[in-house]
Amino acid sequence: DSHQDEECGTDRERDAKRDDQEAPSAKGKFKVPNLFAAVRIIFRKDAALVLWMAGSPYAIWYCVQASIPPIFKDIYGFNDFQIGLSFLTGGFGTVLGSYANGRLMDWNYKVTARQIGHTVDKVSGDDLTHFPIERARARGSWYILAVYICALVGYGWAVRFCVHESVALILQFVLAAVCTALQQTFNILLVDIFPASPSTAAASGNITRCALSAVAVAVLQPLVDAVGRGWVFTILSILSGGGGIVNRQP
Repeated sequence: DSHQDEECGTDRERDAKRDDQEAPSAKGKFKVPNLFAAVRIIFRKDAALVLWMAGSPYAIWYCVQASIPPIFKDIYGFNDFQIGLSFLTGGFGTVLGSYANGRLMDWNYKVTARQIGHTVDKVSGDDLTHFPIERARARGSWYILAVYICALVGYGWAVRFCVHESVALILQFVLAAVCTALQQTFNILLVDIFPASPSTAAASGNITRCALSAVAVAVLQPLVDAVGRGWVFTILSILSGGGGIVNRQP
């Protein structure tokens, strides 16, 4: 881990120096930002897995939301009003996941700083050049990822075998919370590893998650028709969760 953190720190130093050289001075002529910079970030090996973990849970949650009307109408016999109400569980899960994960990330940062003897500067902010920010942000995400995979597989097979609708609604709540937590964590990490160009990093995250969502929702119904909902959500959990397993540092 320490060797990998040193390599990441070296990459950040090199990026910061290059961005400082390329950035126009306050008194200099304004330069038009490179519109392809966000796309270039997507193909960087140190950002690709972070982008995947930020974008794929977002795409999976879109698939879950797209599946709600046909599932609750065809399987559980909900009317339009009841189907609309069934979206509220996901909304509550999103709010709770965002709040709880924000507190968790703050705690993980403080724990990591204490482990390496680093004093947190709450006024001016910390210099992340030599700080193991990847370790701090991803700390504990393995457990969130495990809950995410289990909930997604469980949701698919619960509706496949027509389990009581309360089970599907509870799993929607859990998925909303953990998808939000994973997306939030790795979006922030993405900005952290590109401190000199945070808006460009955020743009690359938006491009990735929107592209993944478009593809996932487009193939959702054909896959359901081909293999059924249980296997579809199992496959999605392998594709999305597998990226997190690869991304996890030992």
